Amino acid sequence: LSSGINAEYGQGCQSHGLWEYSLWISEQLVHLPRPNKVKVPAAAPWTADYDTRMFALQLMRAQEYVRAMGMLKDSDSQHARFLYLYCKYLAGEKTRIDKVDIKSRRDVKNVELPGLRLELEQLRQASKLDVYGLWLLGVVHSKSQMTERAIAVLVESLHLDPTFWGSWKTLARLIKNKSQLQALPLLPHHWMKNLFYVEVCQEMYYANDALSFIQALEDMGLVNNPYLLAKRSEVHYTLREYDIAKETLKELLERDPNRLDVVDMYSNILYVKEDKAALNYLAHHTVEVDKYRPETCCVVGNFYSIYGNHEKAITYFQRALRLNPDYLSAWTLMGHEYVELKNSNMAIECYRNAIDVNPRDYRAWYGIGQTYELLKMHAYCLYYYMEAQRLRPTDSRMIVALGTSYEKLDQPVKAKKCYMRSLNVGDQEGIAMIRLARVCETLHDEEGCVRWYGKYVDMVNSGELDPGEEICYAYRYLAHYYLRNDRLSEADVHAHKCCEFKETKNDGKALVRQIAAHRNSGASGSGIYNTRATPKTNLRVKLVLPGSTGSPSSQKRARTPPPNDQHSDNDMSF
Repeated sequence: LSSGINAEYGQGCQSHGLWEYSLWISEQLVHLPRPNKVKVPAAAPWTADYDTRMFALQLMRAQEYVRAMGMLKDSDSQHARFLYLYCKYLAGEKTRIDKVDIKSRRDVKNVELPGLRLELEQLRQASKLDVYGLWLLGVVHSKSQMTERAIAVLVESLHLDPTFWGSWKTLARLIKNKSQLQALPLLPHHWMKNLFYVEVCQEMYYANDALSFIQALEDMGLVNNPYLLAKRSEVHYTLREYDIAKETLKELLERDPNRLDVVDMYSNILYVKEDKAALNYLAHHTVEVDKYRPETCCVVGNFYSIYGNHEKAITYFQRALRLNPDYLSAWTLMGHEYVELKNSNMAIECYRNAIDVNPRDYRAWYGIGQTYELLKMHAYCLYYYMEAQRLRPTDSRMIVALGTSYEKLDQPVKAKKCYMRSLNVGDQEGIAMIRLARVCETLHDEEGCVRWYGKYVDMVNSGELDPGEEICYAYRYLAHYYLRNDRLSEADVHAHKCCEFKETKNDGKALVRQIAAHRNSGASGSGIYNTRATPKTNLRVKLVLPGSTGSPSSQKRARTPPPNDQHSDNDMSF
């Protein structure tokens, strides 16, 4: 930490109405080692219009942006000019938020963006923009879908002042893939660049890389930093290491019980762990702290959802979106609730809005795919599963879902490739293995069927896997196979296993009788076993993923990120 920040930096953010970044830097100042709190120039020196600017700031706090603009229009200082333009942007955002609903979000734009872009570009060409003005221009470009221009302007602002976290964070949100990160212009050499890389790696699901950068920052001296603790818990949550993420968040909330920026993630973990008592306490506590925060509404929505009150849960997710229409978790979770209520149209709209907020949100792509699958529109769900798998190339659940779609479209060869890929990346639940065996049966690949059915049964018997709903079909196929090959003892074991399941109970009894008759005949190949009577496995069994019961209630699993193995940029292609 060769260079640092001090209280005047936080005051500079405050004097420009950037409350979010002022709060962030104030928290960092509490935990930074003291030698790194070096002095920097004051951001808002006294001028003749000082009182006017301070009054405008108070109006901004009260969200009276138009009135603040009226107070600032005659001031010509650089600080006043920034406040005026920023108020103009915020006024446009406030108008946009007031008009947003579920079906119109994509059509409602900030009408102030074109005029702001023109004014700020003119000031930039005249070299009249400081770091805050360049940041605002970058935000305007990004909101106008001009990503390349936004990146260039934000990098320029960072070279002007590498300690301004607003530019780092906005830039991180614009990076969508590794090639875009590698193509970035040269960034300033500063320790805050590591914080930027943490944000980028988390956004792109490079969990292991994010942990490496967090560790590097802690080695620099940022030990027990609340921001890094929150990021570490988020990474473990992405890796589905829920117990570790839960303990990290619990430690963070014990230090600061009234912190709300991480409670939505904490409530998701409690939901997945089905810890109703803890979720109940968290919901009541967050309401007491601030019931008008989007995170609070999200926690309360999860609370109602875990008790099956989906209409009430939707009400609270809608409240969260009224407070912040770009709140990604609320859009995704509300989509899950509409699936529970079998309202497919509204669920798809919610997921699409989530994709508009963040196109890299695999949960939204996956959610649309599941919704179309429930509607038996397999050609549609195939596209969305492919997008989800492209974002998570090493996620076995995405690949299994893609393989199931190919099965439903009568493309067993492609389905087989998907299931093989899922096994290669690590299919911990064994779903791909049983599906692969069933596809081999469709392709009349007896050797493959026996191999994968046998391996699946062995792993279940050894306790490595929990028995799934489809294991009865494995027992049935293996019983027929062993009977055909005169391995009567093994056939008898699997036939009796079939009798334990209602789906194969009758087949199991018939097999037991055939095995007994075969033994009594005393001769192999006597013709008692009829190979043409071997029942075919039903390949149209509904997709059942880990933690799923086959009912709409299984949607709660999408609150959790799937496994994140070593990331690969290789997409599935055939």
